[in-house]
Amino acid sequence: MRVHVLIGFLLVMASLAAEAGEPIVVLEYGQRGGSHEYGDDASTHPFRMDPNYQQSHKVMPDETLGHIMQAYYGGSGLNMTFVELAIVQFNKHAFVRGNPNFLYADKTLHLPSVNQIQALALGKKEKVQQGESYGERQNDIFFFGG
Repeated sequence: MRVHVLIGFLLVMASLAAEAGEPIVVLEYGQRGGSHEYGDDASTHPFRMDPNYQQSHKVMPDETLGHIMQAYYGGSGLNMTFVELAIVQFNKHAFVRGNPNFLYADKTLHLPSVNQIQALALGKKEKVQQGESYGERQNDIFFFGG
């Protein structure tokens, strides 16, 4: 019954939008089932199971940061905005002027662990793989405002 009411409402809204020449946007929210806050896949995701889990990835031609994030962090329940910021901060050499939309091919990316992302967001100085340090001033993420 509830679905029929929703479908009827959407049909009425669509016809009104069509008459007005306006587009209609329908947002659909997934339901979370079971006792897992992020769904069943997130509880077994390697980045969720081990907060120190990290990876490296060689960028292929025509590959975007979005593709890489989906492949490694997809389904983890992590906030992808923070993940994107952290990847750019850890891999300045792989992006044109630090822009996440301009990724060089054939560069090896360090994909940070949950603990490394958290340390970066909190401004803590910590070592990255193989003794590289990311704790320099230009690699910090600052949040201003309220």
